[in-house]
Amino acid sequence: MIRSLYVVVLVAMAAGSASLQAQARPQPQEPKASVPRTHLPPPGMCRIWLDNVPPSQQPAPTDCASAVRNQPRNGRVIFNDEPRTPNPRLPIVKSLKEPAAAPRKTPDEPPPAPAKPANPNPKPVKPDRPEPGR
Repeated sequence: MIRSLYVVVLVAMAAGSASLQAQARPQPQEPKASVPRTHLPPPGMCRIWLDNVPPSQQPAPTDCASAVRNQPRNGRVIFNDEPRTPNPRLPIVKSLKEPAAAPRKTPDEPPPAPAKPANPNPKPVKPDRPEPGR
């Protein structure tokens, strides 16, 4: 009877230690493939990256709120944390206020008089063609 008790305790300890070892060790998981640098979203945008789908068939970049809202179970959201670089073709906005409008002319003011062309020779000009009858 004592032998059978020892056997039962030994079997229980072996079974218990095996389950504890399985819980303590992390299960080997397939590492997630990194996103190629060429397929990162532009600065300020995000991209849904689907597992087991080639990079050329991934969804297009979108705004981050839509990407997080529409994330499927087999995908993850890729954020681009790089700061936006200013576009040299666009003007830099220094103020968000409306530009001041040019002052309007009051209706009482007469329009400015056109400048008369200056005539360097005050003498009248004779026509170049001969008069008829001569």
